[in-house]
Amino acid sequence: MKIKWTPQRLAILKYLDGNKEHPSAEDIYAALSKDFPTMSVATVYNVLEFLKKTGKIKEIHIDPEKRRFDPDITTHHHAICVKCKKVFDIFSDIKLPELSTYIPDFQILDARLKIYVLCPQCKNKEDLRLGFKEYKCTNCGAIRTAKHKPQKCPSCGSRGSLEEFKH
Repeated sequence: MKIKWTPQRLAILKYLDGNKEHPSAEDIYAALSKDFPTMSVATVYNVLEFLKKTGKIKEIHIDPEKRRFDPDITTHHHAICVKCKKVFDIFSDIKLPELSTYIPDFQILDARLKIYVLCPQCKNKEDLRLGFKEYKCTNCGAIRTAKHKPQKCPSCGSRGSLEEFKH
């Protein structure tokens, strides 16, 4: 496979070099489009596909909303923060069980761990419930967990009686 290395394509390559953020094509485009206004998201995807097919980067399947790419092709695992969506590399040699015991008729091509975590920054934030808050009814004392303040109490039905509740 060959590709013509235009300034835009070289900029994508340079952006990926040593990048630990596991960027999506959209992230790369957002970072480079100011300097390369004629570059398209399609260009970024095409370069990423070329780099993937030639073994220079790996696509990591960690985010159902975005295709993310890892320029570090050495064997390692990932921890993904469920709140901020940051991806952290784990370079420890974590022993996996002998998987062929569980799926004897399959050829195992790759085995990597994806560990879902709350990163230290998100863990230290007050709201550990991933966007949910607790609301207490001033009339009956019922507690309701919701993303947005409910209009009425689900227990007694009184309107406007729910206040944010902190333990």
